[in-house]
Amino acid sequence: MLTHVKSLSQRVRVVVAITILALPSGALCKPANYFVSASVGSDKNTGLSENSPWASLKRVKQQKLQPGDTVRFKSGDFFKGQLVVDESGSADAPIHYTAYGDGDLPIIDGAALVRGASLAAVLVVDQDQLEFSHLNIRNFRKKSRDSVSDYDAFGILIKNTGKRNLRGYNLHDLVVEEVFPVKARATNTASGENSFNKTSVSGIRFETLPSKSKDRAFNTGDIFIHGNFLRHTARFGIAIRHRASKIEGVFGTPANYDTNVRIINNRCEDTGGSCVLMSGVMNGLLEKNSFIRSGAMVEPTLSVNRGSGAWFFASKNIVAQRNFSYGSRGHNDSAGMHVDYGNENVLVQYNFTLKNEGYGTEILGKNKNVIWRHNISVHDGTRVVGVERPEGGKSKHPGRTIQVSNFSVPKRIKSQGVYIYNNTYVIAGDSKPKIRFMGKDMHLWNNVFVVEDGGALGENLKSGWSQKKDLDIRGNVFSGNVAKNFIDSDLSASLAKIEFEGKIGSLSTYAVAPSLIKNSHKFKIDHPSFPAAGKGIFKHITEKPKFDIFGNAIVSNIASYGAGY
Repeated sequence: MLTHVKSLSQRVRVVVAITILALPSGALCKPANYFVSASVGSDKNTGLSENSPWASLKRVKQQKLQPGDTVRFKSGDFFKGQLVVDESGSADAPIHYTAYGDGDLPIIDGAALVRGASLAAVLVVDQDQLEFSHLNIRNFRKKSRDSVSDYDAFGILIKNTGKRNLRGYNLHDLVVEEVFPVKARATNTASGENSFNKTSVSGIRFETLPSKSKDRAFNTGDIFIHGNFLRHTARFGIAIRHRASKIEGVFGTPANYDTNVRIINNRCEDTGGSCVLMSGVMNGLLEKNSFIRSGAMVEPTLSVNRGSGAWFFASKNIVAQRNFSYGSRGHNDSAGMHVDYGNENVLVQYNFTLKNEGYGTEILGKNKNVIWRHNISVHDGTRVVGVERPEGGKSKHPGRTIQVSNFSVPKRIKSQGVYIYNNTYVIAGDSKPKIRFMGKDMHLWNNVFVVEDGGALGENLKSGWSQKKDLDIRGNVFSGNVAKNFIDSDLSASLAKIEFEGKIGSLSTYAVAPSLIKNSHKFKIDHPSFPAAGKGIFKHITEKPKFDIFGNAIVSNIASYGAGY
């Protein structure tokens, strides 16, 4: 009996030993911390402590990283070249690239090489479950290398070439700046629009290639970009781009979009184009960001010199709320934010836009169900046509307080289901912005339009609509020099005398006192549907607004006017 027990014990130990040997080599290893210092490190060191750091980005690439590992770059150090990320983490153990020590953020400069600059300072191809934080990323490409395109440049480029679904990206507390190409495309020539669209320079860019077949349809998802500072790029600050496939069985399905994208609490400043692009995104949240001077001319010969603070293209289920956009400029677009063409279910609410020369509200063609509510637009839409512009040429696109266009490609198609309600528009005293409505099933309800002394609104009211069929205008409040034909198009208009006092850049300045509005019609909103509300990344989003932009409760049986009181 004792012999039998001993034999069984031995067999158990053998089985356990075999099981251990069969596990992946990384499964028994604790996550490692690797340290890198350009100032005091050596690639012959172990890299496993602050006292024995590696020196170069090349040595980091040589290391086979495991899920849960962290690579730490010494604060205050300057790293030349490209950080190539060629391993993935796991959902519960991402690979993290960050800083250590006190001082300025460590700089990774993709352009700081004698023989030319890489396309991206940080390059990730077909890898996921990654975190990047507390780094300064730069890539001002003065000279190209290895036959890389002269016309593009990226700070961080994360690319999905279509081998599998990629998930899990956390980018936070980064500074991404000075990202410019070697050469600029000629965006201000007669063929400039085509060149403009080909320019993809970005501080942070996610690029998913189109699916090649129904069986090989992959996307990128669970992207969280928050708390970053981006400035001085030739075009985008942050761009999410899933290039669409037209293959039957892929087109229109979730596989044709990047999914669950959250861009929160970032600051973009002086980007040559737009701060944020969401293109081919399903379920995207843009919240509490600041877009400052989009379309800036920091490097005018290398930049596109035009852009809205943020825009959405060919996307589905998008919420943009609590963002601030100031000073967007350019000969076209250049709104605080805009809905481009080919989108479905877009909710824009509680945003404050100030002095953007393009448009206060911009919605292009081929969209379905766009809801624009409880936003405040101040001194937007000031662009004038026919005058020489600093970037060259003359704009053909006048500034507008509201621009609903039928523009889409390859042919113009009107958007259907456009709801613009409970917004406050303040027109500058030295401007005369226009208005355009070209869509189907459009609704303009309970907005407040305030024209300051010396300004005018609606002198050119351009529309491709038929009253009662395509455009329903009711319950709006007009103050100041508003064209009679605009007021008369409202079925229950109110006239008021509203003057705002306070700092122009302060949101609270534009609260409208209820006592100033005497409307006997009391038009109450029949809120449109937003099917994604309350689900997934939109758990905190309600289909019907419960509060105005100032946090005051909205009472369903009482009419409200403008963005808030």
